[in-house]
Amino acid sequence: MIDPDQISPTERQQLGDFRLQLMALLRRLRRESDGGDIPLSKLMLLAALLRLGGTASPTELGTVEGLRSSNVAALLGGLEKDGLVRREADAGDRRRLHVVLTDAGTQAVLANRSRREAWLAEAVAGCLSAAERAQLIAAGALLQRLAEYQPEA
Repeated sequence: MIDPDQISPTERQQLGDFRLQLMALLRRLRRESDGGDIPLSKLMLLAALLRLGGTASPTELGTVEGLRSSNVAALLGGLEKDGLVRREADAGDRRRLHVVLTDAGTQAVLANRSRREAWLAEAVAGCLSAAERAQLIAAGALLQRLAEYQPEA
């Protein structure tokens, strides 16, 4: 493993530029999201619930999304009121609740994902060559590794 202090000033500048470029793309994807009357924070929680198989505890959702329990509770209250999730008691422990994604919640996530993917496909086809598209797809695996990086204790 490379010591971060051994990265050259030029490479640090390039990494800073990369961070800005990545953030610009993320902001653009958020704008393309156009969740209608569903705020991005709620869409993100719905998407996390879908990734978790459509059901999870509020604690699991908070952990996955890096949110405090009070924030999760507030978001879930709005999502439940909108019919996008429902809360169910755990069969084994009635004191525990599970959040379940409704059909309307699933459709909201899938429609949002479809809009973002359509924009991305159009943008990639419109401004990247075949070789650049292949590079971009290959870079996806590297981005995933970075997202999953956990420094050693």
